[in-house]
Amino acid sequence: MDRDINVIIVEDDIYARYWMELMLRRDWRTRVIGQAQDGATLAGILDDFEKHNQRVDLILIDVDIPDNPNWLNRVLTILEKKKQKAVILFTGVNPRSQVIKLMERPGVSGFILKAEIVYSLVWAILYAVNHHFVITPGVTKSFASENSLPNGTVILDGRYLTANLQEKISDRARMAFIFSMERNELADELGVDEDYAYGITSDLFEKIGLNDVLRGEIEPKEYFDNNPIVLAHIMQAIHDMKKDTIEEKKGYKGDIVPQNNGIPQLERLPKIKEKETLAFHLLTLPMIEEIS
Repeated sequence: MDRDINVIIVEDDIYARYWMELMLRRDWRTRVIGQAQDGATLAGILDDFEKHNQRVDLILIDVDIPDNPNWLNRVLTILEKKKQKAVILFTGVNPRSQVIKLMERPGVSGFILKAEIVYSLVWAILYAVNHHFVITPGVTKSFASENSLPNGTVILDGRYLTANLQEKISDRARMAFIFSMERNELADELGVDEDYAYGITSDLFEKIGLNDVLRGEIEPKEYFDNNPIVLAHIMQAIHDMKKDTIEEKKGYKGDIVPQNNGIPQLERLPKIKEKETLAFHLLTLPMIEEIS
């Protein structure tokens, strides 16, 4: 279940780099192997990787560099001179015409808008390295028609979480599972005591549907398709849950089921941190539309 996608982030804004790195490091499928704030830094990173035969799968490049119109061309020129043939994925705030014109350039596999991909960044990377052309809804409008999009184009909308959960639940889920806040931090943020914050977290597992997946009521592939890394983690969690349940019952005579405050404990779900990471992967699912 090793991470299998090596990513370099090219972004001049330190806060944007931190946000993207956080999303990539939290996901089981991606590894951040380098960060660059400009073309010169990127060139140095790639030179070092070439010396050590380090594989680069994808380079995520920000296109919004104020007062520097030649930024993107310089970065692309550097990449053309290197031996690395990594996939290139653009990210930005607006679907700029200059970037749209570069979409047919060799190695470029898409353009995603930050406000539209939101927390689903890894899904865009996953599709890009698997030979899809990846865009978000706002970029679609920059093409003359749907027919002008390359075959196999995937349109991702990472605002899926907000659209399908109540605002209060969505905000709490982001804090608890996307940003992985400690329970004392979550309690401070919500203005509640720490014990109540634990109760909120347990309730969120149910509300976002993760417990249904772990109980086998929803087939994991319905959410995660055939992604082997995520499915392997989920199946391991389900296996561990069933194993714990069997071992727990063996500690009691007959059919007695352990009680907790009078409530039958038929299942023991995975350790809390593992379960939070499962919740992260569930919450970062985007809406996916594939153009054949």
